[in-house]
Amino acid sequence: MPTHFRDMQKKISDSLLQSEVEQSAALVTSKGAVAVDISVLTFLANEKGYKGVVLCIDRPHSFYVKMLEANGVSQKGMRFINVGFKETGENVTRIGDNPGDLTFIKIELVRTAQKMRLDEPNAKLFVLNDAVTTMLLYSDERTVGQFLHDVNNKLRELDVYEVNVIEPEEKLGTIIRKLADVVVDMD
Repeated sequence: MPTHFRDMQKKISDSLLQSEVEQSAALVTSKGAVAVDISVLTFLANEKGYKGVVLCIDRPHSFYVKMLEANGVSQKGMRFINVGFKETGENVTRIGDNPGDLTFIKIELVRTAQKMRLDEPNAKLFVLNDAVTTMLLYSDERTVGQFLHDVNNKLRELDVYEVNVIEPEEKLGTIIRKLADVVVDMD
């Protein structure tokens, strides 16, 4: 396991889920989201026993499946929402071809989290989103900001832990940091 990966995992385990009231995190990195994704998924799924939803906008669910398998991360209880990718599979919801349709994405994200909560009322659940920059290619800042705020509120109501992976100079970084209960600089 590379040193930077171990360092990321340590930062995550030392920073996330330190309080019973913590429900969201912003992980800030300039080194690419993939290493942060695998670190946070390892922590939440393997170490903490969380089940969750991965929003797949930049990469299809098959990428995440391969990444999880290669790193020994349990996929039990994982759901994937593919936006704009044609592939399907077990525990995969394919929605639309337009990453700019934030209303439909929000509905599906919340619906999936609600279903998981109904299926297992006491389960520890999370949602991972690393595609804020991509959303800004398709929708203006105000619309994406409203989407993030609405999703954050809905996930809090459902007691679902939210993780947004962002870049240091993310256009909506101030809003994402404000919505997060904990902000971790991953670099």
